[in-house]
Parts: sequence; C-alpha cells; structure tokens
Amino acid sequence: MKKIILLVTLSLSLMSFAQDDDKIESLKIAFFTEELQLTPDEAKLFWPVYNKHTNIYYNLRDQQWSSIKKRLDKIKSLSETEANQLLDDYINYKTKRNQIRVDYVNALKKVISPKQIMMLKKAEYDFNKKLIKQYSSKSSTKD
Repeated sequence: MKKIILLVTLSLSLMSFAQDDDKIESLKIAFFTEELQLTPDEAKLFWPVYNKHTNIYYNLRDQQWSSIKKRLDKIKSLSETEANQLLDDYINYKTKRNQIRVDYVNALKKVISPKQIMMLKKAEYDFNKKLIKQYSSKSSTKD
C-alpha cells in the first residue's frame, strides 16, 4: 500500500513539473514575442529558428558538458594525460558552443533585425531573472 501511495505521489509530482515546464514555455513565448514586438509573420519565422537552436545547444550541453563535468568532479585524481584530454575536450566543447551561437545569430539575421536580436538577448536575461526571482520567492514562502 505504501508503494502505491508513493508511486501516485511521485506521478503527480512529475505531472506537476511537466505542467510547470509547459507553463514556463508558454510564458516565455508570450514574453519574447511581446519584448521583440514580433509581427505574426516574424513570429512564424522566428520560433522555428529559436527552437532549433535551443535543441542543438541543449543537445551539445547534455552530450559533452555532462561528460566534462563528471571528470571535473574528480580532477584531483586525474593524471596529467587525462587532464590534458579533459582540457582538449573542454576547448572543443567551447568552440562548438560558440560556433552554434554564430550560426544561430546568422540564422536569426534572416528572420529578424539586428536590434531585435539584441532585444532577444536582453529578453532572455530578463526572463531568466524573473523566473529565478519567482522560484526563490516561492521557496522562501514554503520555508
């Protein structure tokens, strides 16, 4: 019986997190669209580019950064050869990440203006700041 209650509670928690993710995504879309003052035609072109970049960026981070981070956690026990390989992997990761950003900006230039691209950078920063502030205030009221 305890296992069933635990499973139900866990399932409900996971569904709540999924709903939170969907809610955050909806809020982000509305916030960015408003901040960038996207017309419906611009939005149709912008969001596929944004989503594609986001997926590429997160895939790179998940695949390469997580591997680097695991090795960083045990850096003191690595040999010089292993540390050198880790450094090479880190430089490779940063190079790929920067190239993804360059490609992203070039793709964005085809669908929105340079001013809107810079407005996007500010909107991303502002949105994340708001999100962190909201979550920290939620967690402080729970304590």
